[in-house]
Amino acid sequence: MKTKKILRYPVIISLMLLIAGLFTSCYNQQVVIDKVPLNTPEGTNIYITGNFNNWDPGDQKYMLTRNTDGTYSILLPRGVGKLEYKFTRGDWTSVEKNECGYEIGNRSLIYGEEEAVVNQISCWGDTQPMNCTRAVMVIKKYPSNTPKEALIYIASQFNNWDPGNLKYTLKKHPKGFYYINLDKQDECMEFKFTLGDWESVETNRHNIDIENRRFCFDGRDTVFLEVNNWKSIKYRKTGKVTFVIEKLPALTKTGEQLYITGDFNNWDPGDTGYTFRSDSSGRMYYNLVSDKEMISFKITRGNWNSVEVLPSGDDISNRTYINGQADTVYLKVERWKDR
Repeated sequence: MKTKKILRYPVIISLMLLIAGLFTSCYNQQVVIDKVPLNTPEGTNIYITGNFNNWDPGDQKYMLTRNTDGTYSILLPRGVGKLEYKFTRGDWTSVEKNECGYEIGNRSLIYGEEEAVVNQISCWGDTQPMNCTRAVMVIKKYPSNTPKEALIYIASQFNNWDPGNLKYTLKKHPKGFYYINLDKQDECMEFKFTLGDWESVETNRHNIDIENRRFCFDGRDTVFLEVNNWKSIKYRKTGKVTFVIEKLPALTKTGEQLYITGDFNNWDPGDTGYTFRSDSSGRMYYNLVSDKEMISFKITRGNWNSVEVLPSGDDISNRTYINGQADTVYLKVERWKDR
């Protein structure tokens, strides 16, 4: 019996050492934000969310402290291994985005690798981008048999390689070349040009498929390209209409961004490719190109909480437009859902 009691001590000591080792191998981790967008609402709270709190975007335990020097910081609970995270202002509509307002991948860090990890936020999901990086792609030379009425499309990973996505059509300049302004959605992109489907994708001079083109946002603002040949000159027939907003609710704030959403963009209420612009008189307009016979749509301020509604506040039916019915359609927005 005495022998058995003596043998227990080394086991207890080993367990105590193991537990002590686990505690000492955990690290405190400080996370700092030293730059936020200039249009961040005054007095806003910023939260960190990740695989450590079940991705709760507004967890009060993970609200950062605003420091006197204008930075934000938080000391995370002790831990080990890899941590993935993002910043929000309390919900997923205000999650951080890249400088052009597009989704970004999860941030990550390894506990203990750095005492403090410093971050910068480029844009919030519910505010307008202020420093968007853009590039202009110009097709200065293309096949002589390109139909005059045809649209040239760009297909890439940012539109799921859709060869006929009307949001990504090139414009034709009066001097004859085609061009498109592209926002930075990722550091680099691969792409090809088409006339609307893969049957009419660009090829080499011998009508053989070419490798994907590649472009990285490296500071160049203009890129000049040539298309040697189309696999086919069959192209998609499209129509164009201009939507003009001639009336807005009185509670609409000056400078607020308005969007058109519908069956042409999978009903994305805040699609940055479908934003209204202002003409010289201040009227808001959007030029829509579509190959659909009938278009269903609504107007929003960027999300479904701010979609247009009836004066009573009730939901309205989808607006509709028959392609070719008119060149210009005038719209009146009576009320927003959240105002």
